[in-house]
Amino acid sequence: MLELKNKSIADTFNARIRSPWAWVVLAVAIGLTILFYFSQKPQIIMYSRYIKTLSDYQLQESYAMRGMERIRIGFGIDTVFVQAQTMTLREIAVSFSREMDEIRGLGIKAPTHTAVERFEREVLAKVSGMRRYAATRNTWLEKLHGLDPQVSNLPVSIQLPLRSVLDSAHAGYLVGMAGLGDSVISSIPDSTKNSIFALLQENEELTFAWNRFNNEMAMMYSEDLIQFFQQQNIDEMALKSKIPMAFYFLTLVLMLSTFFFIFRAKQ
Repeated sequence: MLELKNKSIADTFNARIRSPWAWVVLAVAIGLTILFYFSQKPQIIMYSRYIKTLSDYQLQESYAMRGMERIRIGFGIDTVFVQAQTMTLREIAVSFSREMDEIRGLGIKAPTHTAVERFEREVLAKVSGMRRYAATRNTWLEKLHGLDPQVSNLPVSIQLPLRSVLDSAHAGYLVGMAGLGDSVISSIPDSTKNSIFALLQENEELTFAWNRFNNEMAMMYSEDLIQFFQQQNIDEMALKSKIPMAFYFLTLVLMLSTFFFIFRAKQ
């Protein structure tokens, strides 16, 4: 008797499954589940966090370059501040690159590996150049201040044009002794002249070193990455704005399908 009852239930179940309305209900339920999944994806929050990270990098770089400018002109030198800023810049670039590799491995849309690598490489090169420049420029300024007593002992007619050249070099400009004139140069003692010539040579090298990292390349690459995440946010918001309409439509279809399924079952 139990076997006949179970067989009757199985036959009834199979008959209901064969009904097209049952499959419609199942398909709509699956569709609603998929919509719910996409509505819960945290891409917008994730992309916004990366935008903030890159914006923080831009802000930190501007702070670091202000500190470097003070080191360049020898005013308010704070090498500890610059070292801390460069460490922060390096950490941001390395961490960002690592996170991009991780989300790319998860199948989440991310900037191309080339774009991220280009940004990281530019930041690391900039940081390395800033650290070397800060240490070398600080030493150069100490040498310049050490030369001041020798310059002060020179006649005023020689001292004034010489100080003008040294002040220009102190400000970070590329200058040479040729502008002093042969008469002034010949009047400078050889020991002082050699020290000044060596300082101006070092200043020339420091000027070239400054120009190598004093550029907007890292900032431009970070801006490109920010635009990528902003576009992804726009796309995600556009997609999520369509989800409620699709959800309402499928819910209506589910209700009608369930109604017809029940109605046919009674027949």
